[in-house]
Amino acid sequence: MAEDWEGNYDSSSHSNENNHEQLHVEPIYEAFLCPLTKQIMRDPVTLENGQTFEREAVEKWFKECRDSRRKPICPLTLKELNSMDLNPSIALRNTIEEWTQRNETAQLDNACRSLTSGSSESDVLQALIFVAYICQKSRSSKHVVRNADLIPMISGMMKSSSRKVRCKALETLHIVAAEDKDNKEAIAAGDTIRTIVKFLSHEHSQEREEAVSLLYELSKSESLCEKIGGVNGAILILVGMASSKSENLLTVERAEKTLENLEKCEKKCEANGGKW
Repeated sequence: MAEDWEGNYDSSSHSNENNHEQLHVEPIYEAFLCPLTKQIMRDPVTLENGQTFEREAVEKWFKECRDSRRKPICPLTLKELNSMDLNPSIALRNTIEEWTQRNETAQLDNACRSLTSGSSESDVLQALIFVAYICQKSRSSKHVVRNADLIPMISGMMKSSSRKVRCKALETLHIVAAEDKDNKEAIAAGDTIRTIVKFLSHEHSQEREEAVSLLYELSKSESLCEKIGGVNGAILILVGMASSKSENLLTVERAEKTLENLEKCEKKCEANGGKW
């Protein structure tokens, strides 16, 4: 039954955590790992026999026991249990959270060092992956990234000679900007928007796709629509992308929605007696 459970377990929701664990600085302690998922526990619970598991994982295990009409057994010892009660392991959870905070602080310092000139492509990519991870993990991390002055560093990576780095920088900026007005403003500082617009004409489709996705996210801020529309040729390129038969559907859709946001902003500006 254990083999069947592992085979059916959907670990896709933990893919980001897997990448994060590979980037850890402080060693991962065995007690932090769920015996079922082999991943760091977020909500550890303990069974009556003292074995600890990730809540979601052991709940799935017990469900399979019920569905197969078998008595509940411990997934680790395979011995029968009298109760399926799950007792929160608060002390362990707090320890894991403290470890995570220390680890992420150290990783953030490493990312700052890597996002400077002279770092290898692999180090830069690893730093960008980490920044994207923590920003997706919690909105508060986006403030941490901004306060650490990482946004200008990430923006600078758009001018890298490595296409992989350029694409990852665009993707990371999109994640950093999502639902965060202050980060959008920070990204738009200097000539960053002009640089992003230039990617719309690049030969490689992935760069165009990442660039138009980032522009669409930035265009959700009215204060930035004027900046985007003010870049020479930006609207013309977006119109071409929106009507293109060769671009993928996502790129076309993002171009259309960006143009819609720009148009709404322009109409609102005109209604208020101003213009771009």
